[in-house]
Amino acid sequence: MSLPVLRAAIRSDALALAELARRCFAATYTPTHDAARIRIHCQTVLSDAAVSHWFGDDAAYILVAQRGAELLGFVQWQTATAPVAARHPIELKRLYVDAAVHGSGLGQRLFDAVRTDAARVGADLLWLCVYAGNDRARRFYARQGMAAIGQVPFCFVDQIENDIALGLDPGAATP
Repeated sequence: MSLPVLRAAIRSDALALAELARRCFAATYTPTHDAARIRIHCQTVLSDAAVSHWFGDDAAYILVAQRGAELLGFVQWQTATAPVAARHPIELKRLYVDAAVHGSGLGQRLFDAVRTDAARVGADLLWLCVYAGNDRARRFYARQGMAAIGQVPFCFVDQIENDIALGLDPGAATP
């Protein structure tokens, strides 16, 4: 099977991107979260309209992984204030990979693209937030050399959760 092509997302990807985001989010959080809250989050934060707005932010970047006409994953990043002091922080906002291709190396390729871009623009911190109960993601980011740098509150519908903030120097050697 051929490797998915990585390319910059374009506005016409918005509907397929929203569908992929909802599918990935639901698959990840169904084991640990209430189905009604997941549905509300997907209908609001990951709605077609909300995802379409991602394309209006000139400071955000979205890279998609596509095989044929199908989107299999994406990563979104932006310049954003970090929970620790940094001169030029880049936040990895979302990295979603369809469950059908977990273990294929696609997540690694998407992460490597963000890390490379962060180093290219002179970022001194690549950071993200991860749900404490998302063991799969936490193991993946630990393999990248990311370490805990704090906690950040995350509003999940009507409840506040403390996500773990992870960070690394994108210019440092890969572990």
